[in-house]
Amino acid sequence: MKDLSIKTLGAVTMVAASMALVAPAMADGKFDGVTLRIATWGGSNKAAIESTLVPKFEALGGEIEFVTGSPQANFAKLIAARGRAPFDVMEILDAQLPDFAKTDYLAKIDLSKVPNTKDVPDWSYNEMGMASWITQETICYDTEKFADLGISAPTTYKDLAVPALEGRLSIPDITSGGGLANFAAISYAAGGDLKNVQPGLDLIKELNVLKFWSRGGETVTQFGTGDIYAAIVHAGWCVRAKKAGHPVQTVHPVIGDMAVGVQKYGRLGIMKSSKNYEAALWYVNEFIGFDNQFALATNTGVFPTNIKVAAKLADDPVLKQMLALDPAETGKQLRIDYTDADISAWVDQWTRAIVTN
Repeated sequence: MKDLSIKTLGAVTMVAASMALVAPAMADGKFDGVTLRIATWGGSNKAAIESTLVPKFEALGGEIEFVTGSPQANFAKLIAARGRAPFDVMEILDAQLPDFAKTDYLAKIDLSKVPNTKDVPDWSYNEMGMASWITQETICYDTEKFADLGISAPTTYKDLAVPALEGRLSIPDITSGGGLANFAAISYAAGGDLKNVQPGLDLIKELNVLKFWSRGGETVTQFGTGDIYAAIVHAGWCVRAKKAGHPVQTVHPVIGDMAVGVQKYGRLGIMKSSKNYEAALWYVNEFIGFDNQFALATNTGVFPTNIKVAAKLADDPVLKQMLALDPAETGKQLRIDYTDADISAWVDQWTRAIVTN
């Protein structure tokens, strides 16, 4: 075979160089023309995701659109559309898992394409969903007001049932994002359980609540105006109140002899009706990755599912003060299993005991 001429070699070199330039561009265009729709909350949660995941997806040629609303509202959309979702990926509350188990709305997740599972606990994922964040549900209280009134720092929900706090307490409405987890925790703490929530209702009536909040951000405003001295709310809202200059502190409530502190968690589910399965897998994997989990934790005060991020949070003085960070502590927190809970009955009892009285 004849040797290649210098001219031919030059042409080959040019082609090789051009291919080297094209290859990254082709990789960058992995999701060219793909619009991935994510059903999630708005506000700071959405802003944190926009700061990390949106630029990465755009670099791959795609676009992310957010369908904002509560998981309850988005589940109602699914029911109305018989599973034909107007989104590809949905944030799901842990309390909704039994409802989803009765449907065929979710696609199975190919876990081989979600390598970041190496950095999350085994309990937090399976082929039907991926835990995306954890909230630590707390008692958030104004330390200065409590000191002025001579009230000791609370350790239990019952400690809030004192005359000096009458009309100065805010707790979640049962239909809010934090409502079910906190209602279940209060019921356990009062001596009931998931099948007998009456003790929880009785304790709530003792508290003489000023406001049953529907959005946790309401409590930040109420601490600022002085309308409330304490709130039952996830630690992230207390973090935001602290950063706004309010003298607040969290307490992880003692739940009888079974737990100290309460957890709620969200999951990401990929819709079976999605036409963008590969892009949805990319999103799920990136969501539990270090960058996004760190942004969520530091900007919103949620606890990360990513173990590497959890180990870094002690570097933030406010998070170190307001969150339980030691695995020995977080492992003792109550995480509700709603499998046998009759949530419709809870809401009915709540309506009759709280709303109509």
